[in-house]
Amino acid sequence: MKNKLDTEKDKNLKLINENNNLKEKIEDLNIQINKLNDDKKIIENDLKEKNKEIQKIISENNLYNNYLITSVNPGEKIMTVNFVSMGNNDIGHYSLVCKNKDLFIRLEERLYGDFPQFKEYETYFEVNTKRIKRFKSLKDNNIQSNDVINMFIIEE
Repeated sequence: MKNKLDTEKDKNLKLINENNNLKEKIEDLNIQINKLNDDKKIIENDLKEKNKEIQKIISENNLYNNYLITSVNPGEKIMTVNFVSMGNNDIGHYSLVCKNKDLFIRLEERLYGDFPQFKEYETYFEVNTKRIKRFKSLKDNNIQSNDVINMFIIEE
């Protein structure tokens, strides 16, 4: 009977030790899970930031580089205009491909996309000594293909 009791005590001790080892493993695994969850949150936040950056780049590209002409409707003509900055040499014969029915303001946006320093100034444009109206089309402003558009900075 004593032998049997000792055997059962040994078995019980082994089970207690095994149980303690398993508890330690569970605790270690829970720590690893928490660390992985923290890492996952950091990666998800980084991914959100990168996605925001990508969307910003895409929208900037759509805003400034949306000059790929994919179709021409009746009455539209593909043309190029050349920009030159007056009073400084920042822009010397910068050519943009466009359509005759494009609003001039869209060309100005593309110009500022490639020369962002001019966003800081108030500017106006002339073609053949006539001031260009920004919200009219190239055709309405009587701008022809290969015309040189002069950009002036208004000094305050």
